[in-house]
Amino acid sequence: MGSDESLTHHWHFRGRTITFTWLGDADVAPSRVYALAFTCDGSMLLVGGHRENPEYWLPGGGVEEGESAEGALIRELQEEAGATVERMKPLGVQHVEDDGWLSGYHYFYWCRVALSDNYTPLHEIGRRKLVDPSDFLDELFWGRTDPKAAMLLARSLEMERSYRKSKDTRDAQRS
Repeated sequence: MGSDESLTHHWHFRGRTITFTWLGDADVAPSRVYALAFTCDGSMLLVGGHRENPEYWLPGGGVEEGESAEGALIRELQEEAGATVERMKPLGVQHVEDDGWLSGYHYFYWCRVALSDNYTPLHEIGRRKLVDPSDFLDELFWGRTDPKAAMLLARSLEMERSYRKSKDTRDAQRS
């Protein structure tokens, strides 16, 4: 399994060094899943904004025992953002190593979501936030420090454009 060294990032956090290494399309069992999620108007979804941690991050979380990566992401989007997944496609995977404390694989997905009007933030989530893709890297707390963020944004925008184009074609064929 190969990695892209240009997309390796070291984060120094509370006296630890956490290393994120992009693996691309590796076939591994994920411990966590995350979404670069778009709404029908082209906005991107972030969560966070809690009074104790005001930063914003990608919706997602841990994969529970017996749960598929996709099932975990569907559950996490509903719990964290009141979002229902309409479509999803994998973007790739990264390996995460935390100074030997833990090691795991994080999957990233492009998603198209619909947001519920009846949304109540839970746990570490203070609110959901919709941002224009042009502001995404500035709003995501690690968007300007980790080179992987720009790559993930580019990949997800390409998937979003492809989805919109195929949806427009399907809609035109129906009318």
